[in-house]
Amino acid sequence: MVRLHSQGSGWLERDGEGPLATRPHPGRAVADLVAAGRQQRQQAWRAQQAAGIELIGVADFSWGDRILAHSYLVGQVSGGEALEAANQVRQVRAPWFLGELTYRIPEFSRDQAFALGWDQLFAEVAEARALGLAVKPVILGPLSYLWLGRSLDPAFDRLELLERLLPVYGEIFARLASQGVEWVQIDEPILSLELPLAWRTAFERAYNLLQREPLKKLLAVRDGELSDNLGLATGLPVEGLHVDWPATVQVQQGLLDRLPAYKTLSLGLIEQHDADGSARERRLQFARQAGERLKERLWLAADQAWSTATQAAFGELVRAARAAAEAKPAVAGNQDRAWSAIEAALAKLGAQAGLAAR
Repeated sequence: MVRLHSQGSGWLERDGEGPLATRPHPGRAVADLVAAGRQQRQQAWRAQQAAGIELIGVADFSWGDRILAHSYLVGQVSGGEALEAANQVRQVRAPWFLGELTYRIPEFSRDQAFALGWDQLFAEVAEARALGLAVKPVILGPLSYLWLGRSLDPAFDRLELLERLLPVYGEIFARLASQGVEWVQIDEPILSLELPLAWRTAFERAYNLLQREPLKKLLAVRDGELSDNLGLATGLPVEGLHVDWPATVQVQQGLLDRLPAYKTLSLGLIEQHDADGSARERRLQFARQAGERLKERLWLAADQAWSTATQAAFGELVRAARAAAEAKPAVAGNQDRAWSAIEAALAKLGAQAGLAAR
């Protein structure tokens, strides 16, 4: 069965909690903000559950500034420092990849240290599980976090901090596993960019190390399309890959052709403008093709905005993909449904190695 999951509730600007508040809240007690945030989260989770979402994304919007929250999580800033920074008029901020959101740029020094910090991630996981929900925590990946920051010393390459940062991810995964989490989503939006060779090589090194840590990992490339890094992303040693719905047939076929036979592919439907009226049929065709080929290894996720139009389009894609996944195998000689020779060889190797999807 094609699985449905969410990418979270969105990290739009919201009322904040304590030092993560990115704007003043005169007359409101911290306890009131915490209670309001909890209510918002639970309403969003219940709405997703009612819509048929089987795996709920948690810890994604982080009170208005996701990058600042991640700096808390990995101990790049302490609570007092963040509170002081939030109250300053002039903060060093930058725009997110798409849209109007901004984030506080992390500033790294040569002697930068990292340590497991803020507990909000784990508190939200516990909160959702107490409601009986199956959850998938959403965190920022180590390479994207370093890329989005800057070095206080122009002569210092912040990529050198990767080896210090990775052990903290190991601690995060271990703690989530102890809470009963099975999957974690790791967002690496910079894979949609043209990256220097050193950063591409760092991806391979980092994820080979993280492969040893507990939890199944869904590598997510949102806010952009894989192009130059398609081979890199599909080849990293993780159990799944999530991408925004591919806009071109070339990218669609590239994903299906390069995805290893043991790996899950997740497709995220986002709001798209349909200038010529043909986008709907192209999406349906790819949903059928992916469902038929991947079956239970196909996951679908709707846009975080979850508008009425998106809900309708998403439901249509889900029905098409599930119908294709449950259909009988293609008869011999049907070229439209046959796997390529390369895919067949990968599937055979995966089965021999015991890596075939369960």
